[in-house]
Amino acid sequence: MKKVLIINDFVSYGKMAGRMMDAILSYKNYDVFFIPTALIANNFSYGKNAFLDPTSYLEDTLKNWQDLGFTYDLIFIGYIANKDQRDILISFINSLEKKPFIFVDPIMGDNGSLYTGLSDDIIDNYRSLISLADLISPNATEAKLLDMDLKNASKSYLITSKNEGDSYFVEGYDKDIFRVYFEKLPSNLAGTGDMFDGFIILNLLKGLSLKEACERSVKVISKIYKLNMDQGSNQSINIEKYLNLID
Repeated sequence: MKKVLIINDFVSYGKMAGRMMDAILSYKNYDVFFIPTALIANNFSYGKNAFLDPTSYLEDTLKNWQDLGFTYDLIFIGYIANKDQRDILISFINSLEKKPFIFVDPIMGDNGSLYTGLSDDIIDNYRSLISLADLISPNATEAKLLDMDLKNASKSYLITSKNEGDSYFVEGYDKDIFRVYFEKLPSNLAGTGDMFDGFIILNLLKGLSLKEACERSVKVISKIYKLNMDQGSNQSINIEKYLNLID
């Protein structure tokens, strides 16, 4: 059984972040370990929120699991809340005797700017983590904020939400650059980026190439997105309802 460690935020209301990814991977019988980097009451779009910082829990849990001898085939790092978490994760990854596949999604912003409440410090935090990654998946805004020459970095990447005119696509690199086009839909559902990360992990651990994993992920997400819109939901996706589409 493949083992996946998810390090990401936990949102109490709405299927997104770590909860979304856990549902996808558990459905296909992957052994999922999930440590929250932040406990968040709800999606930021509601305009009011509550937070809890579990940095000490992150550090204690990683140490506990090392003491127990747990190992992982893949480690996913999504939202990180502060420099302390960054340093904990870097130290943890560097201490591993056998390095698993490291997948980092630098969750920082969209539509040209950082998310509300985030400072520029988060950019440097992610730059440090990305240096240890095998795969990164920023959206177009995050790729620009990181200001990295990805094409010359010898690192696999997926840049989501790119567009040229009316054409929207994911740009990927894995030895060669490729594009996977998709239809831009009018609704803006929370959790679609987390769903993408979950499907990418699922398909990579099946042994597919990055391009194949991206193509399959985009295809099933488009189906789920359209079905969700047809049923009138415009907040988030109840992913368990659609997991049979993976099979």
